[in-house]
Amino acid sequence: MVKRAALHLLTCSSLRVSADRVEIMDEDREIVARVVDGDYDAFEMLVEKYQGRIYRHLRKMVHDNSQVEDLLQETFLSAYRGLHGFAGSSSFATWLFRIATNTALMFLRKNHPEVVEFSDEIGNRSDIHFVPASPEFISTPLDMLLSQEGKRKLERAIDSLPFMYRTVLVLRDVEGFSLEEVSRIMESSIPAVKSRLHRARHSVREALNAYYAERNTSSKRSASGHHD
Repeated sequence: MVKRAALHLLTCSSLRVSADRVEIMDEDREIVARVVDGDYDAFEMLVEKYQGRIYRHLRKMVHDNSQVEDLLQETFLSAYRGLHGFAGSSSFATWLFRIATNTALMFLRKNHPEVVEFSDEIGNRSDIHFVPASPEFISTPLDMLLSQEGKRKLERAIDSLPFMYRTVLVLRDVEGFSLEEVSRIMESSIPAVKSRLHRARHSVREALNAYYAERNTSSKRSASGHHD
């Protein structure tokens, strides 16, 4: 009975999310159509809607805050100029994130080619093993996962990933794109996206394991001290 209720809730939640995404896609297509028809002010609606997410995405990609504003402007300028080429076969968000990703890639290849050149370093390691998460990681309380310190640790773990892995992880797990959408944004095959995502998640999990184990141990010692 409980399983059926849980399944029902998950199904309803999934349907609501799908319906919301369809509504957003339809709304974006309407705005795009208005811009293409000459209502150039309508493009500001798209800028206001997506600039926060695009800024965050670019900052995660280039790790150079001094350049993010310029890349953000370049992204939206490229999108505006290419709006007539938006066919609508994918969501506007997917299309825009692909432009942002390509903009960041061009900047990195020109100014920091080593970042992109060695972006598949994790994938080339022969000594990597995929092991189950430790009991300490699984049993970590939610409030610890959501603590500011935990968030900072998570951010550092993500930022330490090679470029391609970091980008795939952020697109899938932070921005919420589907594997198919990430594949389009990254212009990579779905198997390649799955492989990078799996390895990125594993690497982040391993980076966090020791931290959570240490936190749990400290909490137990503190609790034990209070009982003494």
